[in-house]
Amino acid sequence: MPALKRHYFALLFIVATATPFSSHSLSLPEVQQGESLEHFIRETWTTRRGLPHNSVNAIVQDQSGYLWLGTWQGPTRFNGRDFTIYDDLRVTGLPDIGIFTLDINPCNGSLYVAGARGGISRYDEGQWLELKAAPPFVNQVNVDQQCNLWVASSEQGLLFYENDQRTAEFTIDNGLPSNAVYQSLIDDDGNLWAATNLGLAVKAANNTQFELIDSIPPKLIRELHRAPDGRIMVGTQEGVYRQSKGFNFDRYLPDFTASISSLHHSPAGDLWIGTYRQGVWRFRDGNMESLDVDSGLPNNHVLDITHDHEGSVWVSTHGGLVQFRDALFTSYTTAHGLSGNYVRAIFEWQGGVYIGTSNGITRIDKNGSHPVAVGTELENQSVLSFAEHNGQLVIGTYTGGAFVWDGEQIVKHYNQANGLPDNEVRKIASNNDDGLFLGGPAGISHVTADTLGLITTKHGLHNNYTTALAFDSSGTLWSGSVSGVAKIDIQHTDNGFQYQAEAVDLSQLNDAQLAFQIEEQSGYLWLATDRGLIAHKQGTDDWRIFNRDTGLPFDNFMSVAFDGKANLWIGSNRGALFIPHDAFTKTLKDPSVPLEYQRYTEVDGMSNSQINSGGPSLFQSSAGRVWFATANGASVVDPHNMSRLAETAPPAVIAQVSADGQVLSYGEQLPADIQRITFDYAGLGYLMSDHIRYQVRLLGFDEGWVNKESVTTAEYTSLPANDYLFQVRASYPGGSWSEPATFAFTRLEHFWQRPTTWVLSAFLLALITFIIVRTRIRFLNRSRHQLELMVKEKTTELEAIARQDPLTGLGNRRAFDEYLQHEIKRSQRNHHTLSLAILDIDFFKQVNDRFLHTVGDQVLVELAQLLRRVLREVDYAARWGGEEFAILMPDTGLEDAVEAADRIRRAVEQHDFSKLLDDCQLTVSIGVASNQHYAEHSSLLVAADQALYQAKANGRNRTEYK
Repeated sequence: MPALKRHYFALLFIVATATPFSSHSLSLPEVQQGESLEHFIRETWTTRRGLPHNSVNAIVQDQSGYLWLGTWQGPTRFNGRDFTIYDDLRVTGLPDIGIFTLDINPCNGSLYVAGARGGISRYDEGQWLELKAAPPFVNQVNVDQQCNLWVASSEQGLLFYENDQRTAEFTIDNGLPSNAVYQSLIDDDGNLWAATNLGLAVKAANNTQFELIDSIPPKLIRELHRAPDGRIMVGTQEGVYRQSKGFNFDRYLPDFTASISSLHHSPAGDLWIGTYRQGVWRFRDGNMESLDVDSGLPNNHVLDITHDHEGSVWVSTHGGLVQFRDALFTSYTTAHGLSGNYVRAIFEWQGGVYIGTSNGITRIDKNGSHPVAVGTELENQSVLSFAEHNGQLVIGTYTGGAFVWDGEQIVKHYNQANGLPDNEVRKIASNNDDGLFLGGPAGISHVTADTLGLITTKHGLHNNYTTALAFDSSGTLWSGSVSGVAKIDIQHTDNGFQYQAEAVDLSQLNDAQLAFQIEEQSGYLWLATDRGLIAHKQGTDDWRIFNRDTGLPFDNFMSVAFDGKANLWIGSNRGALFIPHDAFTKTLKDPSVPLEYQRYTEVDGMSNSQINSGGPSLFQSSAGRVWFATANGASVVDPHNMSRLAETAPPAVIAQVSADGQVLSYGEQLPADIQRITFDYAGLGYLMSDHIRYQVRLLGFDEGWVNKESVTTAEYTSLPANDYLFQVRASYPGGSWSEPATFAFTRLEHFWQRPTTWVLSAFLLALITFIIVRTRIRFLNRSRHQLELMVKEKTTELEAIARQDPLTGLGNRRAFDEYLQHEIKRSQRNHHTLSLAILDIDFFKQVNDRFLHTVGDQVLVELAQLLRRVLREVDYAARWGGEEFAILMPDTGLEDAVEAADRIRRAVEQHDFSKLLDDCQLTVSIGVASNQHYAEHSSLLVAADQALYQAKANGRNRTEYK
């Protein structure tokens, strides 16, 4: 195969998060470049991280946001952190746990899975439905735009399922070149395409037979793909073909010869190509680039490629699952042109960003990355610090002293040979009036045009070993050392300069001593120290420290800087901390308020979590981006991208609800002795899954939203009796909150709390009183008689209430059972017909989820009123339970009952519920049975219920009978 040019960009790119996988170029003075596969964050999941099997055969995302994976250990659901494996064959109905293909039905959000032994099953709202199998193996399931299912089988050809029932099949008798079909696809013109082991065939929309496409080799084809422009793309064993016109195909990327396993277009329009043995490739703007096992892919055999709702691209292989996602941070290393990976200092000068490493300096600008001072004494120096002085760049090194660089050559060099006390220059400060100050182990060297002075402990410094150096806005020089901080007053004299250092006592601030960086912002001096972040209000004695005691995760900080929005950034050996401006302002005003922060590490795109203590190692460029000098390259973040990345909230889902360890269903009623209710939930976001935060509230208990941070479980104990609605919502840091996911339930009263108990107690008390009165006061017979009448009336009223549904006013299940038994006996005596219909509201759970429980109750009431209007006087309707109603039709045969039930169904469908449900339309499914076939009470109920289930399975909004 001709060698392909791999397009590796050496320059940095900034990820745009509003449009997935697009890039924003850095404006001057920073880099402008395209994006490379190497610049995406690549996160890999294998069995070591919970994946049930390293071979992930297929990937889809459902409408809730879950990723579903087809593995040899069963269909698996993934929320970004945890895997849920459905490997119980007794539950899924599959003949084998091996899953090779998946697809989502766009009409109802259900999931189809298939694979080994030809098993096919559908998952919908926690329930599995087994479909007719297609042994020995299913290569693909595909749901078309009409929500019909197409099954590509290994030996039975192409199968068609309508309403989950197989209704047609296409084989060699219909013109297919082989019954071994690998994929199918219906194009925009209604043509049906089939990929087989003997080539590609198409059945035109107006034909009944397939015809073979002769412009593609008649060999095994594993992949069909519809491009964004509607044209069909075909993955063959010899490369990619693309539809040119009609049924003709041309070779696409003719120099690319590989066995294709997957084709996919990302939202940005890039073509991703999965191969059988050569890893994953991406074709973008005329360039090809790839990843294989040598460059980080877990296995070279790619099985599937897709993208999620946030734009991340997912690649599955025989070695695990890989996510290519946008990152907050992007990094430079030697792979991107740096002179070395150990970076201590970053600075901006004359339209470029200078990266000082242990192996020299690299300049990054609009033209790329370039080594600095090649062929000079500076070329391989270990750089510690940068500063600008008189329009020139001053560079402090570890062993070579300080160099002054004018952009083309070294114009000055300060070292021990010409007066420096030490060749190690850790920090540099510059002042137009006072000159240049170089800090190192032996003190602070003051360099002017005429003199070279030295500031040491004899002038008042704590220690000569200088670790921080900076001028504030008033012209005072502040220095940090390994033993404390000092502010230095510099006086001009006739003979040169005099220095007076005033040591600052930080012992009351967590005994801080070692200061690494000093920065002034908004009237405060900020010091990154070994015991916390110190803030000093200029001109006052106000000194404060922020560390573990004020909410930060640790105490040791190496650097500090502010971005263009005055947000605070802190560098540490354990990552970067971001503190919003409002957060530290609030804490400055009220020290009792803990600091709110977000910590960023390698998972967010940083090349390394260890941020060094150079001069400076944390730096904001004129373009507004914040740079970090790390132990493995330079990392940069655009604060504007942080807000864009957080704009789309991750959808919240409730994975499971349990009461004392038993799983609950939505709307369930809980016994009074339940002690603990647990809610497990997740935010289905995959860009920053480790940073998703949550809020929960329990309506009926909580007064407002409760912050749960990153905790994905909420528990409630000993709740009082009430109707409750649990809500959870999710967001990325600084982003908006998602729509809440909900779960409704009721906790019942103890028997002594129930109104019936109170009534019974009152009755017993009245009875005792009656006996006493009868025994002791016989002459009150009239009063006794009146009391008996009152008790009788009350009992009759209670009996009526006990047989009536309190919400709809219809009979309840108990009353209906009694009435049904009575009517069955009557029909048996008189040899009359009797029919039963059970009615269920379609998708009523969605009504409750969207409009809450109170609106759902009003819908039930209005439906009951509608039933009263359309039923005959002899018919009897009752609320059977939840959203189900039962209707008894005396003296009615099965045929008339089915017609009456369908009349009810149409009446519901045509009824205007818009006052309650806006634009949603309510429909019902009805099952009908008659004593003509089921004479007994129980068999009649079972038959009607089975007919109802059949109506649901056949698509809902229909009437079925048994």
